[in-house]
Amino acid sequence: MDPSYARLIGKLEGNYSEFARKSTDCLGRKYPLKEDPFRTLFERDCHRILHSLPFRRLKHKTQVFFSPKDDHICTRLEHSLHVASVASTICRRLNLNDTLAQAIALAHDLGHPPFGHLGEKALARIHEEFNMKSATEKLPNFRHEGQSLRVIDTFRNRLHEPLNLTWEVRDGVVCHWGEATEQTLEPDRGKDLKGVEPDAALRRERPGTLEGCVVRMSDTISYLGRDFEDACMARLVTLEDLPEEITRCLGNTNTAIIGALIGDLVTSSRGKGHLQFSEEAYAALTRMKEFNFSRIYDSVVLRGQEERIYQLLSQLFEHFLALPGRKELPESGAAGQDYYNGVFAEFLKDMQYPEATGNGQRVSDFTAGMTDNFAMACFQDLFVVQRVV
Repeated sequence: MDPSYARLIGKLEGNYSEFARKSTDCLGRKYPLKEDPFRTLFERDCHRILHSLPFRRLKHKTQVFFSPKDDHICTRLEHSLHVASVASTICRRLNLNDTLAQAIALAHDLGHPPFGHLGEKALARIHEEFNMKSATEKLPNFRHEGQSLRVIDTFRNRLHEPLNLTWEVRDGVVCHWGEATEQTLEPDRGKDLKGVEPDAALRRERPGTLEGCVVRMSDTISYLGRDFEDACMARLVTLEDLPEEITRCLGNTNTAIIGALIGDLVTSSRGKGHLQFSEEAYAALTRMKEFNFSRIYDSVVLRGQEERIYQLLSQLFEHFLALPGRKELPESGAAGQDYYNGVFAEFLKDMQYPEATGNGQRVSDFTAGMTDNFAMACFQDLFVVQRVV
């Protein structure tokens, strides 16, 4: 890094809290990169994520409502930007490294499959069924947090380079677990960040940095109000449906809910080495999550699609699993069934998997990377009867 720029960064980060992870203390990456003359490692992570193909595909992946026709319904891409915005705001108010938090937030859902959490549930079921049938290969329990780390480490762009993000960002991504409902969250400062792998998601490990903890709590803050707002647009609920014990503390709009939760978290956490909500805000947050689950996530409208999503992804998984070796697959650009087989062949070519990687894992990675639109179009062309005349 240019010495004058390094001095500027050092001056800016000199105002950070003692609990912040400074850029100058970054542990680096799995695979060394030539140093950038102007950007810190965490700034570079943000830019590597923004320009990556997995990040671009998030614009057509479900947040809650599948493949919506309404352009104003939240997608997985928008959700990631929301988390980055919330995490950055919290970090700035607590004098933490907002660039590190932004990088974690932007990357936290890179491994999320199509069709949201029902798609994740379907892939977990597909992995279990595959393991029951296979005597030679066993797939891990599917968790999108672990899959996001797989994307960071194994996905290769057209230059055949992995995303190769910093150790701190990798840890924050695999430990983000936004489904947690925690009043207090303290980083696991004693963990070996260089030893963190996808299976950390199965153990629900805590992040090793306070910025990672901020992202984990920002995930919840970001989706509660926005999912409620989208459900209102979908006419599943109305503003008046929120119980009074929630609205009294948080309000009944996305703007009010986010503002109340950020304000409470910052006020309650200032000067501490951990994050915490007040008793009142935590009670309201917990009640809001219960409301969203009962009225939105577990609603008949969404749950009614669960078996269809499983059948769709299961048949796609089985189709690509049964394909011949890569050398026998058609080139991408062909029509009909050969088009999708060609896309799969191109994916395998780009990924440059080690020979030891099993076919099940390759197909799982391909399936998890699909957007809602691609998965539905692929299923339509592969399995639905086509008119001849």
